[in-house]
Amino acid sequence: MKRNNFMIVGLALAVIVIAMLLVNGSNGNDKYKNFNALQQHERLAEDYRISLEKRDPDVAVIAIHGGGIEPGTTELAEQLAFAGDYSFYSFQGIKAANNTDLHIDSTNFDEPKAVDIVSDSFYTVSFHGYEDELEKHTYLGGLDEALAQSIEIELKKAGFSVSDAPKEINGEEKDNIVNQNRQSKGVQLEISTAQRMAFYEDGDFSSGNRDNRTEEFYDYVEAVGRGLSGG
Repeated sequence: MKRNNFMIVGLALAVIVIAMLLVNGSNGNDKYKNFNALQQHERLAEDYRISLEKRDPDVAVIAIHGGGIEPGTTELAEQLAFAGDYSFYSFQGIKAANNTDLHIDSTNFDEPKAVDIVSDSFYTVSFHGYEDELEKHTYLGGLDEALAQSIEIELKKAGFSVSDAPKEINGEEKDNIVNQNRQSKGVQLEISTAQRMAFYEDGDFSSGNRDNRTEEFYDYVEAVGRGLSGG
């Protein structure tokens, strides 16, 4: 009986650890520790793509785990940047499969074009996704607490579920790319799978199809934009 109890406890702990890794995207679980390591094995335009637009340098909107890595994040960043005339950057996985191999932790993400855009900005907003297909929710983190609070207020006004991010994904590390701007602080949004799926009519957020976007997609972007511009 005791042996069975130990086995149950052990299995439960294993499940918890795996869940934490899935949510956290821990750099200990990443295939590549930085961009230099990635580009030695992956091919630009075949395995990954880099998209950017330099506009207002004071504000940078980024999605460093876009495309098939954390689907739906590139489209959110791109729309917000376009609407606000902000600078935009996205690193996108475009492999036929196994795009999560291209995940580089935010604290190690050092792709030069991303570093250039972020380091030149005063305000930085970074879109991410976490695994949860049941609850539509957004976790807010980063070191720019004032901006995060402003965005949270506007998202809640628009009817979205928002809360402070747990420690594992709170984006408060100084070497997180979102905090590498001129203020040394930015805002990180972690958006659940369910919420990102709700941004598309058929729930297929992986396609990025503009024609399939729901009103919820635009309501979300507009709310973040209001928070970014001070309401």
